Formats: sequence, C-alpha cells, structure tokens
Amino acid sequence: MSFSNRTPEDLSPNPIARILEGLQGRPILDLTESNPTRCGFYYPPDLLSHLASPSALKYEPFPFGLPQARRAVADYLRAKGQPVDQDRVVLTASTSEAYSFLFKLLGDSGSGFLVPTPGYPLLEHLLRLEGMEMLPYSFQTAENWPVDLEQTYQATTSACRGLVVVNPHNPTGAFLRREDQEALEDLCEKNHLAYISDEVFADFAYPGRVFKPWIPLKTLSFRLGGLSKSLGLPQLKLSWIILDGPAELLNEGRDRLELIADTYLSVNTPVQLALGDLLKFAPVFQKQLMERVLGNRKKLEEKLRALGQVRLWPAQGGWYALVEIKEKGLRDDRVVVDLLKKYQVLVQPGAFYDFSEGQFLVLSLLPRPEEFQEGVARIAGYFEKAGWET
Repeated sequence: MSFSNRTPEDLSPNPIARILEGLQGRPILDLTESNPTRCGFYYPPDLLSHLASPSALKYEPFPFGLPQARRAVADYLRAKGQPVDQDRVVLTASTSEAYSFLFKLLGDSGSGFLVPTPGYPLLEHLLRLEGMEMLPYSFQTAENWPVDLEQTYQATTSACRGLVVVNPHNPTGAFLRREDQEALEDLCEKNHLAYISDEVFADFAYPGRVFKPWIPLKTLSFRLGGLSKSLGLPQLKLSWIILDGPAELLNEGRDRLELIADTYLSVNTPVQLALGDLLKFAPVFQKQLMERVLGNRKKLEEKLRALGQVRLWPAQGGWYALVEIKEKGLRDDRVVVDLLKKYQVLVQPGAFYDFSEGQFLVLSLLPRPEEFQEGVARIAGYFEKAGWET
C-alpha cells in the first residue's frame, strides 16, 4: 500500500540524532533542553489539584471552550494590559492545533502561507500535513533582524492565504520592528491575507522591553498563546486564539472556525475548569524562568566575550541564545558534531532553522545553571583549542 505524501518520504534520523543514539549511556550536557518541567523549576506540589474538580464529571461541549475558561484567558491578558473580549477567545489543545485550525479555516489544498525564516521547523510540517505550502520570507542578518520586505513581496503568490509572524521570534529573540509590522499589515490588506501572530514567548520580554500586540485594523487577525510557555506546563494541553478584524470578516470567520472546533472538541474539561486557578501561578513561574534565562545568558556572554571566533547576538526576549560562528569556512553542523563527540555537549545548528546566511549555534537558556555553565565552559574550551582541527 502507499502512504500520503503529507508525511516525509524519508523518516530516518538526522546525523546528530544518529550520533546521540551511539552515545547512549554516556552523560551528555544537553543545552537544547526547552521543556521547563525537566529544568528544575519550582511548581507547587498541589498545583494540579485543581484538575480534580467533581464538576469535570459532567461533559458540556462548547466548541470554543467553556465560558469560564475563556473568561480566565481574557482576564489573564487584560491584567497584562491587553484588553480582550472573551467572546473572541478560542481554546485549543495546543498551539500546533491552533495553527491547524487556522490553516483549515483559511486555505485549501495547494494554498500557501508566508512563514518567517529563519524559524522553527514545526510550521513547515504543519502546513504539509494540511496539504499546503510554506512560502518563506526572510529576515536580514542585521541588528534587530529587519524583515527583507522586497523578498517578502516576491514570495507572496496568488495562492497565498495568510502571513505568520512570531513575536518575539524563535530563535533570534527579536521583536518585530514597528515599521516592519506596518509594512506586513499593509501587505496583508492589499493581498487579502490573514495575519497570524504567534505570541507564545511574549510573556518573556527582557528588561527594558514591553510587549504590545500589533492588531491590524483592516484584515482578519489571530493571536496565539498557551500554557506550554506562559505557565511552563506543556502537558496540560491548552492554548488559545484571539480573534480580531473588521466586523463582517470577523463574524464569518468566527462562524466557520466554530464549525472546525466543534468537529474536534479537543480541549479536555478538567484543565478548562482549573484554568483560572492555574493562571494565578503564572507570575511566579515567569519570574523564576526569567531569572534563569537572564542569569544563563549573562554567564554565556561572559564566557564568550574573550573569544574571537564566536559572537553572542543581542536578543529582546524568549528562551534561546544565538551564537554566531565567525571562523570562516567552519560549518555550524560540523561544530555541533564535534562538540557532541569530543566534549559531550549538545547544541543545535543554525541549519535546523534555515538561516539564509552565516553559521550559528542555538542554545536553550533553560537548563539548570550549573549544567549550563559547565556546557558553556566546554564550548569555550572547544574554540580556545581550535577543536575542529584535532
């Protein structure tokens, strides 16, 4: 029998995964770890007790989620200075599912969506599973990562149905500049495109930076967030979409999205009933995570400052650090392999994120400080000793 071409033809592990398989049993310092529940953060022992409500024994299917849960999301965002009407909140089981709902709502087989590169490879997989095409648009490799607007205009085909922004961006940690937001909104309006803003890292703006959502006035827009990042609990499987736009478009889009959500009814009742109480923990979690991220980033900066072969790029938010390799002729994937084989430390190559130019290493800033510091010391030792030549 044959399988759908929506899944890749080749499912074999990549070279780095194969090396990891061969190193099983040996201690590896994993500086790619981005699952908060494995990074030693404090969670109150009774945090999940709210999931045990007897009310969860009664099933009331609401396509967009229970009213009280949607109200909890609206209250959470309102407390952050983002007024939201709970009637414009749609709950999903994950941000990936939110994307899949929106791709179903807006596109047909063969449609395309403008997606930023470099970027997290998940979006390409999600589009392929919907039988749709990723239309990459690029950032310029410069301070604050400005959008290459000319290339973006060229990437906008007649089959394009929407534009995705990630704010702050993963993995660069850059917020979209105002002039780029205005230009992208204008592009959406002129080409009748939806504006999809992935804001899962928006709670983690660095000191001196305040996140303010960009809400287009003349086109349909969708903002995404969820518990995976905001609460550090990806296993609870709850995310949200915030709808906005001109009344006529908004009403029709909402009705069609309701049909899609009603078809799946994927968000479980216990987490919806507990949501208001769970979100009370968000400030505590976000404070400790930001202390970890900023502390690890400071250690990384101090260790790499004296090295001429690498550069730590500035960032404005998020969980990741971007290290540029300035040594000419040295590929990031080769450095990752050398670090893994010779120093037992794992980082990600920029090649995973499709950088258009330059060679980069991507590090998570979530690991425990002692592990992160040791991993960074090994990376510095590698470059100090010109480890790729040995």
